[in-house]
Amino acid sequence: MARQADIREVKAVGELRGRVVESAETLARLVDDCNSTMRRFVDWVTRDRASHWKSELRKRDQKLQTARSDLERAKIARPDADPRSFTDQIRALRRTKAALEEAQAKSRACKRWGVELERQALLLRAGLRPVSAMADAELPAAVRWLGQLEQHLQGYVAEAPVMPDALEDADAATPTASRARSGEVVNDPKEPEQ
Repeated sequence: MARQADIREVKAVGELRGRVVESAETLARLVDDCNSTMRRFVDWVTRDRASHWKSELRKRDQKLQTARSDLERAKIARPDADPRSFTDQIRALRRTKAALEEAQAKSRACKRWGVELERQALLLRAGLRPVSAMADAELPAAVRWLGQLEQHLQGYVAEAPVMPDALEDADAATPTASRARSGEVVNDPKEPEQ
């Protein structure tokens, strides 16, 4: 006779179902957080930093123009003076040129990295799409399946199973007859004839 199913803890299926629900919610939240964090970072580089360095370019260009005019005014004020006497103005002009070049480099970097970050963000969203689909479709389907399994197992456990010993006793108490190939009823050879 076949062995009886050994079902002891139907609650374990319910606990697993609860953990799958929690995992699906956590996974969906993490995917959303990842996408929104990437979007904020791309926006920070392409909008915030780009506008900041554009503004800095204007300011530093204005400072460069001021430093040039300061140097020219100093040269006009003392035309016969030694060129070394304009050291402060020349240093200021070099500092403002370096600051302007830095702002130009940062502005170019924002444009370059903005394009690259947009590309990487698309790749990230494409990579997260299967994970998101799993959290949105496959895990809820698994939760439904586990719920049905739990119900079926509870129904199975609620029914009183027939014990194997009781089946053997019932078989021994009733005489069995079988049919021969011709269709005649023939007594079981194990039973004595009466």
